Amino acid sequence: MWRPCRYCRVFPALFILFLSCGPKPGPGGESRPVATPLGLVLETIIEGPILSRSLSQPKGVWCDNTGAVYVVDAGNNRIIRFSRDLQALRDVGGFGVAEGLLKWPTYITVDKNLNLYVSEEGNQRISVFDTRLNFGYLIDLVDPEEPLKYGRPAGIAVNDYGEILVADRDNSRIAVFNSFSNFDRFIGGIESSAGRLLKPAGICLLPDNTVLACDQSNARIEVFDAFGIYESSFGSDYLNEPSGLAVDDHGNIWVVDRNPAALLCFDPAGNALYAAESGRDAAFDRLEEPFDLAALPGSRLILTDLAGDRLLVYNILYQD
Repeated sequence: MWRPCRYCRVFPALFILFLSCGPKPGPGGESRPVATPLGLVLETIIEGPILSRSLSQPKGVWCDNTGAVYVVDAGNNRIIRFSRDLQALRDVGGFGVAEGLLKWPTYITVDKNLNLYVSEEGNQRISVFDTRLNFGYLIDLVDPEEPLKYGRPAGIAVNDYGEILVADRDNSRIAVFNSFSNFDRFIGGIESSAGRLLKPAGICLLPDNTVLACDQSNARIEVFDAFGIYESSFGSDYLNEPSGLAVDDHGNIWVVDRNPAALLCFDPAGNALYAAESGRDAAFDRLEEPFDLAALPGSRLILTDLAGDRLLVYNILYQD
């Protein structure tokens, strides 16, 4: 059940909760004025046949700095590239262990050099492509000398220094690899007291390389600085099972919650601004099981609906 601080109202297609809470420490430090979202308007639904196959269990999604969108079509073990106007252009993958094939992919990200990184749970590795979906190389997460060093990869991000951050669900920490794809350090491991993670899921970065991680089993967002030092956490009063998150053009942090299916927005200081929970018996535009999201140009969001086998694109309405 949601725990709104003051009031709630019904908004077309979604059950909207407006949240008003006192400021508290967060990723942006002291609270500062931001654009406050008032609601969402469904723009379009993408589902059914896309290129060679029907969309099935979409998971990770990312929008690069050109506006192109990349989706992990997990049920088909493929990656789909969409144009800025969301026209499907190309797909790549297929089930397997060979280079260029995928096995149970989950999350995806693109670095500033337009390299595409895909987490593969089944192959326990990161597959790297260019943004035209040409295969590049692999980052193997199996260490023969230390077999339990890494577990199944989940969320992934690349910072301005070229470091690759990979959420390790089995070991409840984030593994950091340097720009040469060599292991460097762990963040939020079992040795940490404050900031200890429990089955981390999606991760993303703020413009200053601050790390935000969905601490799924602790039902909160953990915040680490660019060096991996714990700073704070937020969202524990509202989140249940956070899976993915993204930062919009206004600096607001959007989080998808899988149970119940919901979308929440926090300001850069970690204060709750807005939440929308799906009506389970609503019309075709209801959220069934959101997994991840990405911010699109023009104050828009794209969400992957894992159980609904579709993508939902929303326009964000902001307070004037």
